[in-house]
Amino acid sequence: MTDAALAVTERAVERFTETYLKSLGAEITKEGRQWTVSLPEDAPTDLELDGAVLEIIDDPNDVDEGVFAIAPESPFVERLLDEAADRTPTGSLALTGERVDIQLPPWLTDGPVDVVDQTFTPYYDRRAVCALFHVGIETVSEYQREELHAVAIDLNDHEERPRLADTYLELTDDEQPELDEGRAIDEQELTDALDVAYTTLENELSSTVRETRERATRAAEVELDEYRQFVRQRRDELSDAIDNLTTRIEDVTETIDTASQQEERVEALRKRKELRAERDDLRSELDDLTTKIEAGFPDKRQEIQERHALTVRLRPVAATAVSYERGDLDLTLGADETTISKSYGYALGVGVVEEVACDRCGQQLTAENPLELDGKQTVGAVCCDD
Repeated sequence: MTDAALAVTERAVERFTETYLKSLGAEITKEGRQWTVSLPEDAPTDLELDGAVLEIIDDPNDVDEGVFAIAPESPFVERLLDEAADRTPTGSLALTGERVDIQLPPWLTDGPVDVVDQTFTPYYDRRAVCALFHVGIETVSEYQREELHAVAIDLNDHEERPRLADTYLELTDDEQPELDEGRAIDEQELTDALDVAYTTLENELSSTVRETRERATRAAEVELDEYRQFVRQRRDELSDAIDNLTTRIEDVTETIDTASQQEERVEALRKRKELRAERDDLRSELDDLTTKIEAGFPDKRQEIQERHALTVRLRPVAATAVSYERGDLDLTLGADETTISKSYGYALGVGVVEEVACDRCGQQLTAENPLELDGKQTVGAVCCDD
């Protein structure tokens, strides 16, 4: 699964808020944790934000009246996310060697080999769409997970480019240059790319969704079991109370039969009537509980299941057309007294685009099986460890 995900933390919502407001043409004046926003008259938004004051804050309930809170789960940020999901604003970004450093793969950086020299020669441009999705996985009762996920889809082959998504997030950081002009993307291309990105993200989240659903199911079972125990305890209490009332009714009946005074007998009759009515009510409640126990509590079970039902929301909130140069990365590798030259297919922002294998056994090189030199051969440090 790509690492291009941000929990909806203060930092993430701050970054998203600024990016989205700028996509509306906003000018933002910052004073510490407070921002003042100016919007052009024709800004494509239903939010009344011209002159608005925003504040970055931990608890969205702690802002002054009239100030919008920039915080996870604040109503203001939720409105921005909803509007962004409807608009899916697009930008463009061109990756060049001036903007993006060479990214060496972990199968090289985690091994014993030094990179003595490196040269990237671009041959042509590739294009991709980097989409930012707001992901919400929650049950009403216990589990909630809010994240912003970036997914990069190459427009040539519609394959995912996880490292490009990482680069996209890094470049949209406040400290990095803003998005700039690049080749526009037509609506159909964008729609197709977002469909692929949605499916890709859905697949990547499937295990998380499954685990969350399993936890929610277990929580629902625990709650139902607690309710079952409560009902059975109540049934036993009702049975005891009914037995007690039956004994008292028998005592009162005996009093009626033996009463010597009419007044005493009338009072006993009144008392027996009250006790019988109370016992009838308890028997009715007991019958109702017994029926529920025998049926397996269908209504309660449904209520609990609905409360623990899992809701998964995936909404694209921004999309950026990214062009990136692709070519060859020529490396001079050295270890001890040996140096060799190697060339790999490479793309800016993506890294080495091909899987690289051990020259001797053919096993793929990874961070766990990094490259090392054996004469002029590049081999895996683990797979061919003598």
